Amino acid sequence: MSRPSLKVSTYDGKTSWQVYKTQFSIVADANGWDEETKACHLAASLRADAADILQSLSEHQRRDFEALSGALELRFGEKCVKEYSRLQLKSRQQKPTETLQELATDVERLSHMAFPDCPTEVRETLSLQYFIDGVRDPEIQKALRMADVKDLKSALGYAMKFEAAQQATRKDRHTIRAVNVQEPSDPVIASLIERVDDLSRKVNSWRQNKTDKGPMVRCWSCGGEGHVRRNCRMRQDDETRATPNQQPGN
Repeated sequence: MSRPSLKVSTYDGKTSWQVYKTQFSIVADANGWDEETKACHLAASLRADAADILQSLSEHQRRDFEALSGALELRFGEKCVKEYSRLQLKSRQQKPTETLQELATDVERLSHMAFPDCPTEVRETLSLQYFIDGVRDPEIQKALRMADVKDLKSALGYAMKFEAAQQATRKDRHTIRAVNVQEPSDPVIASLIERVDDLSRKVNSWRQNKTDKGPMVRCWSCGGEGHVRRNCRMRQDDETRATPNQQPGN
């Protein structure tokens, strides 16, 4: 009765290549794979950045275990990983949809890969600086630079509190604006506003009519509108009454 074959895990380039290679060799020996079979299983186990290595190899090299593992060693080996991780840290910026927690986790991962031999205190200081440099929001970044944070964990906690305060402030402002544009709920106030609006419309209408008709003529004698003094009937009547009747022949 044959023994059940062991399965290999996948490799995406984000963990130690040396550790994965050791585990792969143990599984390959237990299953009795030859060199070509090992190459096929190794190629099939690659994911993400590690799988991109296959595009740089010829068909023959993909089936050659030494050539394939050598290419992975060159790309994900300890020496290369240090240099590559340091380059990633220097250019690491928070993505538009990335949370502060995700940024901190990735910075910590890259720091361990870039500075595996550094003392913990030194690595923590470097991680803190790279995290602050990578924060997308300029207000949060400025606050972190001014705050007395000692390590990545405390910086993350401070940044999350600051971000929550920002969101609460924006929400309050939005609520105030929404309340300002709502109709008044008090019927007395609503009635007063309606009356003021109606009065305003009447005044505007009166002004418009007055402008359309031109300036109104006023009589200096009687004070009436629509005629001048010389055409004033009241004045003419007064003058007629004031003049004595003349007899014919006198």
